[in-house]
Amino acid sequence: MPNDHRGITLVELIIAIAISTVILGAATLFLGMAHKNYNHASAQIDLQSESQILMEQIGMWVMEGNRVEELDPSVSGVRGIAIYTIPNTPSVTNPAGAAAPEAASKRVIWISGKKLYTKKMAVADPKTDTTVISAVTDEVQENLIGEYVTAFTGTVNASTEKASVAVSFDMQYLEQKYTIQNEFKLRNVLR
Repeated sequence: MPNDHRGITLVELIIAIAISTVILGAATLFLGMAHKNYNHASAQIDLQSESQILMEQIGMWVMEGNRVEELDPSVSGVRGIAIYTIPNTPSVTNPAGAAAPEAASKRVIWISGKKLYTKKMAVADPKTDTTVISAVTDEVQENLIGEYVTAFTGTVNASTEKASVAVSFDMQYLEQKYTIQNEFKLRNVLR
């Protein structure tokens, strides 16, 4: 019985390498496209989640307030809204030893760059109060509530029976964009 000493020829080896290269290239391309699609979908979901959480939080602040004002950029230096919480003054004076009424306060929400900030501040006189935002002291990490915000508007509508605020903002992360808007009515409007 003759021994067969034939192995793989050079031509067979080159053909096997070429077929393997085509299969590996196609698999790599498929996995790369799947990873890219996953990243885009994940970015879109992250934007939607963050914007819905922000809108819900802003809505709670607006509904808990008594008055909302749009910030004048020429005075405050930024675009945004101020939500005032002004306690009702009792018609009867407090008896001795009773707790003092709450002080008025405001929550300011503004956009700077691609970030949304908020800060709660005490208010001495709500009728004459003005808001001034300092980039150095107010635009800090502890006041940051949203990143990737490219536009923010709060439009006050006081013509209806109950005052309302239309809030809208745009967000962008990578190539993904998302816009959300809602209108909130103030529950505790002072008359």
